[in-house]
Formats: sequence, C-alpha cells, structure tokens
Amino acid sequence: MLNNSTYYHQAIRKSIVAFGRLFSDIRIVRKNKDETKQQTVKVPLTYAPKEKWLVRLESDPTLDNYTYVSLPRMSFEIVSYMYDSQRKTNKLNRITCENLNGTNKKSVFSPAPYNIDISLYVISKTQEDGMQILEQILPIFTPEYTLSVQALPDLNIKQAVPVILNSVQVNDEYDGDFQTRRFVTHTLNFQMKTNVYGNVSEQGIILSSISNLEEQNRTYTATGTTPDDPIVENWEDEF
Repeated sequence: MLNNSTYYHQAIRKSIVAFGRLFSDIRIVRKNKDETKQQTVKVPLTYAPKEKWLVRLESDPTLDNYTYVSLPRMSFEIVSYMYDSQRKTNKLNRITCENLNGTNKKSVFSPAPYNIDISLYVISKTQEDGMQILEQILPIFTPEYTLSVQALPDLNIKQAVPVILNSVQVNDEYDGDFQTRRFVTHTLNFQMKTNVYGNVSEQGIILSSISNLEEQNRTYTATGTTPDDPIVENWEDEF
C-alpha cells in the first residue's frame, strides 16, 4: 500500500524552525530605581520541554552551588499532531510544475492538512520579566500570525502557515521556605496549520501522437521536437 520510494521534504521541520525564529530575538530591559537603563538581556530560546528546565532549577535545594540556570529563558516543544478535515481537498488532485528545460515535469498529489500544537514556555524569576516578554509576543497574534514557508522546493511551492495563539497560562511557584528559589512560568499554547506532501513523481512531456481514424481510412500524425515548436500535421491515405 505504501510507496517504496523514500522521500523527506522537511515540511514539518521547516514549519517548526520558522515558529522558533519568531521568538529568537526577544530582549528585556532592567532599570535602576531612578528609571535609568541598567542592562538589556536577550532571552535565550531552546527546543526543550518545560520539565527539563524546572528540574535544573530545583536540582540544588540546599544552595550549595554557586551558579544557577540563568533566567529568564524560553523553550518550546511539539505537543501533538492532528488531521484537519476542514481543509481537506480531493486527494486525486495534482500539483504540476514543468522543468525549465522543457523536457519533463514533476507533480505531487494534494497535501494532507495537519494541525501542529506547540507550547511555548516563558520561565522568569519575577513577574516583571515575564510580563515584558509577554508584551512583545501578544500584540503580534490577534490571535493569528501567518508565516511563509518553502514547503516543497522541487515544485517551488511556498505555503502560508497560520500560527494561532489559543491560550496563555501562568504559574507562580512562590510557595516554600526562604531557601526555595522562586520562578514564574507562562505557557502559551499555539496551533500551526501546515501541509504534509507525498512523493514527487517525474514524467516526460508528450511530444508526438499517432491516431488511426478507421472510418476515413486515413492516418493522422502530429509531431514536434519540443513543446515550443509548431506541430507538423501529416495525413496519409491507406489503400
């Protein structure tokens, strides 16, 4: 049932990389008491689950180490994939692209629409740092932002990928003794509407055809060396 040929268009990977680039250049400003700028901190972004950073933050409860994981920081991860039946098209439709040399063409069947759920985690030491980061993200999504992704280079297909912000959750871990480190976690849940493409097939272009018209007892031949050349017609009577 499945195709024996191996193919990998990196459509999902490109969508995830484009998602990460949206948040790769976020900075926060820390000020002195007189409102003068003290420092500007770039927030690092990684692909990792939230639990990984929480374990690292809580791995030194006795405060014996001198260095902690620097905050704030952000991470994101894929949560789930789900087929989107509302964007379904006829699976027998083909997308075709002719090569520049005009000798053959490539085609692919209609893609399968999938929604990718992604969670973005913002971990900060204070609410102030977390709110600074949120105010640089929330105005962009109302609640949708569209990315342009080169989904299928073989056919030069660029698709628009909507990124929808569904919800924002906050968790302030402030309970505990004075030796427990405080951290604030904001969880932003996104959904990307992308497409997954199948195998790209290649076939030649028909340059000549022969038809036998029996009722007229004549043979018709149409030939051409390239698609741009004029068609030469030839009628031959059969005896």
